[in-house]
Amino acid sequence: MKRKMATAAVILACASFGAHAVGYDLDSYVKLVESRNRDLELARQDIAAAEQERREALAALLPGVGIHGGYTRNLKDITQPEAIYAVGPVNGIYPFVYQDVVTSYDNTFSIAGGVSLPVFAPQSVTAYRQAEEGLHLRQSAYEYQRRVIVNAASKLYYQTLLLEEVVKVKEASERSAHENYQNIEAKFEAGVATELDKLMAEVDWKSKTPELAEAQRNFSLALMNLKSLAGIGADEDVGLTEGLDKYPDLPAELGLDDALASRLDYKLLLQQRQLGDLAVKKAMAAYLPTVDASFTAAYQDMSGNSAGAEDYKPFALQLGLTVNLPVYEGGYRAAKLAAEKIGGEKIEIALAKKREDVKTELASLRLRLTEARERIDSSSALVDAAQKAFSQADLSLKSGMVTQIQLTQASLNLEGSRLQYYSAVYEYLAACFDWELAAGG
Repeated sequence: MKRKMATAAVILACASFGAHAVGYDLDSYVKLVESRNRDLELARQDIAAAEQERREALAALLPGVGIHGGYTRNLKDITQPEAIYAVGPVNGIYPFVYQDVVTSYDNTFSIAGGVSLPVFAPQSVTAYRQAEEGLHLRQSAYEYQRRVIVNAASKLYYQTLLLEEVVKVKEASERSAHENYQNIEAKFEAGVATELDKLMAEVDWKSKTPELAEAQRNFSLALMNLKSLAGIGADEDVGLTEGLDKYPDLPAELGLDDALASRLDYKLLLQQRQLGDLAVKKAMAAYLPTVDASFTAAYQDMSGNSAGAEDYKPFALQLGLTVNLPVYEGGYRAAKLAAEKIGGEKIEIALAKKREDVKTELASLRLRLTEARERIDSSSALVDAAQKAFSQADLSLKSGMVTQIQLTQASLNLEGSRLQYYSAVYEYLAACFDWELAAGG
């Protein structure tokens, strides 16, 4: 009676869980991952930072405008000697007589404005092109990271489904073993079964309990990882609405060039090569002169001269042109240029290596897909055979035609065939997701 009450409580708890759980199919879960995943949020911030770097580089090519205004109050007169008159002659020379004269003004108002414009700045132009290409690189890197995380989320989704099916299989096996034990126990009490049969049935039933506990633990851990990847609260009830009973057909063959044209990791290397070329050009531009133009307008209003001088209001307009030519910098420019060329050669090697890796990856995935698809067909047929064998063994045990050991073996065969089938479906789906990523999808 107590066991029946406990079983009823578990059933009610599961029903309550299902009623309040939020159901996610694969598409809705992937969208949640894309919007909430922390790694993708950081990648989006990297794109925003790259955009600001592009704007900073652009600022070096645009005119600079400055305005200055000021006021000065002079607290002490400033004097300097000034010739007042000549005396003499003394030996034919007329010497001057000097007197200190106040030359400062009490109040000085000033305002000035200037515009500077880079006329020829090859390094700044190349730096802007680098920043622009860097922004495109960050955007491609984000999209590639998004695809990798979506691939991982899809596989984790179906892995969690697989572990859930393992729990169901283990529960069914434990329940069947318990019912068989109860049946054998009743027969033993009626004197139609031996004590050995009863003990064997009890051992079979109780050996299922730790296996079920382990399966439940693995499922709980997978569910926790599933929530964490999508930013779902640990206390939120989650239900997965997909199943392992559906899987796509084998994808079509794909050539190496078609795959490389769509793969973002290969595109990232191409963009890095472009950045490397720009880095070489920037290093070469360090040997070229720079030309800057400037225009300045300034006005002052000086008043309050204690010597009686009139107010002074100068106004100035200036146009300037500056040429800077680097001559020698201790060999830094030559070393920088050589380092950038070495970086470009490394990228070329990485591109060749990537082509080889992608070719190997496609061939390996193709074999993996074919093998997993064949496993599904064979394990499906095995499940049908194991189910028939178990049903016949169960009926034969009740009529005394088979032993408890034979029924236990039939049960184990059925359990193993079911797990083998679900595992084959998961491996095939995981291979499909990996193939899609390898194909640039």
